[in-house]
Amino acid sequence: MAAVRARRPGGGKGGGRGHEPSRGNRRRQQAVPAYEAMPRLARIKLSGGLSGDDVQVTGKSLTMAVTGGVLFLGIAVAGAAWLGSSLFDASEAFARSADATVANAGFQIQEIQVAELPGTPNISEAREQEVRSLIVPEGRHSILALDPQDVKARVESLDWVANARVRRLWPSSLVVEVERRREFAVWQDENDQSAVIDANGERLLTERVEDHQSLLHVSGRGAGPAAPPILAALEGLPAVRERTAELVRIGDRRWDLRLTSGAVVALPEEGSLEALQQLNRLHSQYALLDRPVQRFDMRAPGRLAVRVHPALEGGPLLGGV
Repeated sequence: MAAVRARRPGGGKGGGRGHEPSRGNRRRQQAVPAYEAMPRLARIKLSGGLSGDDVQVTGKSLTMAVTGGVLFLGIAVAGAAWLGSSLFDASEAFARSADATVANAGFQIQEIQVAELPGTPNISEAREQEVRSLIVPEGRHSILALDPQDVKARVESLDWVANARVRRLWPSSLVVEVERRREFAVWQDENDQSAVIDANGERLLTERVEDHQSLLHVSGRGAGPAAPPILAALEGLPAVRERTAELVRIGDRRWDLRLTSGAVVALPEEGSLEALQQLNRLHSQYALLDRPVQRFDMRAPGRLAVRVHPALEGGPLLGGV
């Protein structure tokens, strides 16, 4: 028995199993180094999130992060621009190649006819050439490359064009019919700047005032935009129109007609077109606008006040009366 005990290591009270830790103590001693050996991210997850000690942002790290972000954004923008340009170039090259193929197949543009729409003012040769210069896109040669709606929009963008009609005549001709905007009056604004306007009161920037001295003049603040209704009414009253030298906008509210005789017709703020009709009837009955009158005041509804020329006061006015 003595020999057997001698072979057991740590025999007696101070040795053997008496110095071995219990199974529970062994588990606790092994748990600590196992947690410490885990990756930092795993320990963060086990502990329920980041602590103040885990998050440390220095000025250097922040600067590096911002610089990296800016560099990445710049590279991304440059790459997108390069890619977009490359795709555009490839698409344009393909379109031109297809256009050349169609043109060689017998659909090449051979003739472009430019004329005025029926019943509209004539257009000059210089105007025709201006239209032609807008029709064919650069680098295109086939009739298929001309979209009639696109051509129409480009032609109507010209200042002097009111309307356009575009037709393709297969296989190689294009017809463009144009309505020229009519010069209707000359507008002198509140800054004494004069311009030719059409029946809609819009400036015709390509027309020179010096070339249209016979046109009716309108003047005053807001006269151009406000002129279309009264200009259209005067076109339907030729007797009044031919005796009108100028339309003057008063306070941007109403109109005065200055006649070729020097007389002034004061129209009301409301119902000015009806007043013109009344003036036309009176002229038809009494030749009123040819009388020695200095001023016609029609501002009061249904009434006409007349001021005769001072040199003829007391003389006959209407029909020898």
